[in-house]
Amino acid sequence: MPSLTKFGGIIHHAAAVEHDADANDEVWLLDNIAFRGSPDEQWQAEYVAAFFRENRAVREKIVTDIVALTRDLDIAPNDLVTKSRVRDRVAPFLREIGPHLVVKVQYEGSNEEFSLSQSKTNGISSSLLHPVGVPDALPGQIRNVSVTTAEREGPQELSDTINLETGRTCFVQDGGWAVISDIDDTIKISEVRNREKLLQNTFTKVPSHVAGMPEFYQQLHTTLSTQQHPTPFVYISASPYNLYPFLRSFINDAGFPEGMIILKDMSWMDMHSVFLSITTGTHEYKEDRIRKVSGWLPKTNWICVGDSTQTDPEVYAQFYKETAQKGLGGRVARIWIHKVVGVDPSAEKALNDPKRFEKAFEGIDKS
Repeated sequence: MPSLTKFGGIIHHAAAVEHDADANDEVWLLDNIAFRGSPDEQWQAEYVAAFFRENRAVREKIVTDIVALTRDLDIAPNDLVTKSRVRDRVAPFLREIGPHLVVKVQYEGSNEEFSLSQSKTNGISSSLLHPVGVPDALPGQIRNVSVTTAEREGPQELSDTINLETGRTCFVQDGGWAVISDIDDTIKISEVRNREKLLQNTFTKVPSHVAGMPEFYQQLHTTLSTQQHPTPFVYISASPYNLYPFLRSFINDAGFPEGMIILKDMSWMDMHSVFLSITTGTHEYKEDRIRKVSGWLPKTNWICVGDSTQTDPEVYAQFYKETAQKGLGGRVARIWIHKVVGVDPSAEKALNDPKRFEKAFEGIDKS
């Protein structure tokens, strides 16, 4: 067990952009959670899609930026494997975002299509809808939802992220247990307190999980789940959504339970801005997203897992207090914090100071 400190296609252009559909456009459907309060209620789910437009000038910029990044990170000229890895991870940062686009989707095994809302200026579409074509879905089931066949990328235009035209919906009924987990330096070694190492762990290295965490999370899933209330996992990071393909693959390949990944609704055209995204405004961002997700499941009991590098202790403590005040039946049952050491020694003395945790968790039952 890890060292943890325990506390208590073709995309249709909407009217705002009047021109023909472009087969080079790209869409990612993010994995999500469908929720309901009881078997008598309809399922609801937030569908999030990311849209990108084809831009040949951007392709040329990818080549330029890969050369610059490999130079900055001292990658050997003959290291073709690392260069290929860099190319794959850089590419989503250099695609042009696609505002004012809409797309139709459908669930596997269903003939019914439904439209997602128009993407905003940041290229993100977010729609709270009743799932169509899955009236028989039961708690714990996972259903694939895809861009409709007629709207998928053509065979000559297949991108490296074509698989993201299919998302996965986990159906969750309120009243059981759920896990909210940070990603960077909680389950994945990112070293966010060191800019150069963060860039290396994001763009050049094979991602590594924090020792023991996949097994720990699988044990949590097995122990907490029941037939009526299988335990969902919600992974949250302050990374920009350009990193969704990378982080989704990491979670699946490392053996963590499948889950919903929540990232910042912004797209950076500069890889160095990853550091800015992950280290700026994370407290307010995480509080907002946690409030939204917990609002879908007000009677659910939560386990929160984070790390000491940023403000996870303070965010989870606030979540604990707000949940207790609402009195809707749900509660934060456990908060676990991974104490990170050896990345930024000058800051870690304060970040891992017991007095910090005492202050953050004041008034919270630590038994």
